[in-house]
This record gives sequence, C-alpha cells and structure tokens, in this order.
Amino acid sequence: MQSHLSSPRTPRIHPSASETTLSFQRSRDRLGIVFPIMFAGARFIGEGTVLNLSPHGCLLECEGTVMEGSYLTVRLLLPDNDRALVIDLAAVRWVRRHYFGIEFLRLPASERHRLDQFLTAHRR
Repeated sequence: MQSHLSSPRTPRIHPSASETTLSFQRSRDRLGIVFPIMFAGARFIGEGTVLNLSPHGCLLECEGTVMEGSYLTVRLLLPDNDRALVIDLAAVRWVRRHYFGIEFLRLPASERHRLDQFLTAHRR
C-alpha cells in the first residue's frame, strides 16, 4: 500500500482521481472509535488500541512492533459487549512506528454479523 504521508525530505505524491475516490470511499466506511484489541501471530501475542474500524479492517496503535505482511488472530473488545469479537485471520497491511493497519481476511458468519450490527449502530 502506498503511503500518502509527506515529510520534509520526500515530495508528496498526489493520488490519481481513481485513488482519491477509493480513499474517500474507504474513509467513509471507517468508524472513528477507540477500544482495546488483543492479537496473536505465529510467535507473539500483543494488545493495543483500535483507533478506527471498518467492515474490512482497522487501524491499531500498539507499543510493540509487528511485521508488515504477518498474519494475526484478533479479538476485538467491543465496548457494548462482554464477549470479544473474534477475527480468525487478519493480515498486517502496513506499519508506521506504533501504528498499523490490518485487513480482516476470515471471520465466522456470526462474527461478521456482529461486526456489521456494531458498525451500523454506531454510525447513527
């Protein structure tokens, strides 16, 4: 995934019209919300904070480091439920310092339904 962050040393790359549309659609799907998350990879476990959530993934903040391209099992500790929402398989798509983005690749139908209900209820 190409970064659109700019720094004094690197020129800003302007996205094409199709990238701008995709970016807008993706940001519109995201719910800005903060809650805890637990995750595990092949050789590590971690916890952090979700900063935004969509039907397809989320943005996390975490003190530990994860590798871009690694796969995780995830437990979302949604604020309105006692039981964690389980994502069987998620991929780390990008990492920037203590932040990283994950894409949900596989979750049970019942968990997909819970996630969709949660997002719908909190977008109102």
